[in-house]
Amino acid sequence: MRWFDRTTIRYALLALLGLALFLSVATTAPAAFTATSSHFRRPSYTVSPPVIDYKHLPTTFEIGMVADLDKKSRVKGEAKPKFESIFQRAILKRHMDGSETSRSTDELAASYSVTFRESETFSTTLNEAGRGFELSELAWFQGHLHSFDDRTGIIYRLEHFTFNDPAPMAAVPTHIIMEGNGATDKGQKHEWATVKNGELFVGSIGKEFTSDGAVVHENNMWVAVVGLHGAVRHEDWTSRFAKVRAKLGCAYPGYVIHEAIEWSAVHQKWFLLPRRVSTEPYDDVADEKRGANVMVIASEDFEELSVVYIGDGVVAKERGFSSFKFVPGTKDSVIIALKSTENDALQLQGAYVTVFDVKGTVLMPETPLPGQFKFEGLAFLYDY
Repeated sequence: MRWFDRTTIRYALLALLGLALFLSVATTAPAAFTATSSHFRRPSYTVSPPVIDYKHLPTTFEIGMVADLDKKSRVKGEAKPKFESIFQRAILKRHMDGSETSRSTDELAASYSVTFRESETFSTTLNEAGRGFELSELAWFQGHLHSFDDRTGIIYRLEHFTFNDPAPMAAVPTHIIMEGNGATDKGQKHEWATVKNGELFVGSIGKEFTSDGAVVHENNMWVAVVGLHGAVRHEDWTSRFAKVRAKLGCAYPGYVIHEAIEWSAVHQKWFLLPRRVSTEPYDDVADEKRGANVMVIASEDFEELSVVYIGDGVVAKERGFSSFKFVPGTKDSVIIALKSTENDALQLQGAYVTVFDVKGTVLMPETPLPGQFKFEGLAFLYDY
């Protein structure tokens, strides 16, 4: 074989080896990046949920709650428009009975308590027509904690939110989601967000926009889905929300307002905690006292629905669910939830946190958060 032929073959083999190395790095890089972000975090873009050793999860959890201050989010006296929110940190503690069974699977015998820690104010200048940063939800996606502005439709990635982080909190915009089918000029009214099969589902209130009893549009019946690589598609959930209404006996002009929906990979079902439930037509003032202690559990396609009533039947009607998460280590059998309250005439706000199981048994009573702020988003500070 001539020297020229040997050289050609040698370079060809080197090129093939280089291509194989590049493909190997390209396909493993996302997982490696996520794995180094925190030993508590797991890549939330994986389709199948990981197998978790429940016995070794802690019995105390760091949680965070974010406020929707409505018009009060605008900071007065600033030359340039500035909008702020409040991030409240807390410790959720699970009190076990000490048995091996209780530590591993049976969370129904446990009780819970919460200890509030420091809060922090953080801000942005982004707004829509003079309003903005009215944050209504918290959700982990692809190893990062995100928050959702129900005024502008902006999704923010949060930075420096954990306990004892010396750097000030920051909110980095990653997406602007328009309402309805996406071809509109109004930001989506984000109220809930959850990850299903590696995609981020971001939804609105599930109710028609009405004026004097007439339907103006149904854009709030749509759900935006952020895919693995950031692309956004829009799904019409009108029929799904209608089925929930029918199950609760609230067909139009009655209504159900949603601000707390989660997908359970364990149960392969949707869990919904409605903020408002009414058999009567919508009214701004009356709506403030139409809260309910009810949970709807739906199959993946919403063809099968069941209703669970929470607690002993006593309902503080001014309080409505605004966010919830499954407690790690409970196999999605225990829920921590936020309820918020608002009185527009008196300009009053408030929020409460509670814990209960999926059968409706209360494990921690509704506990008020510090200050008179409408906290509407809740998350664990690590992506378990």
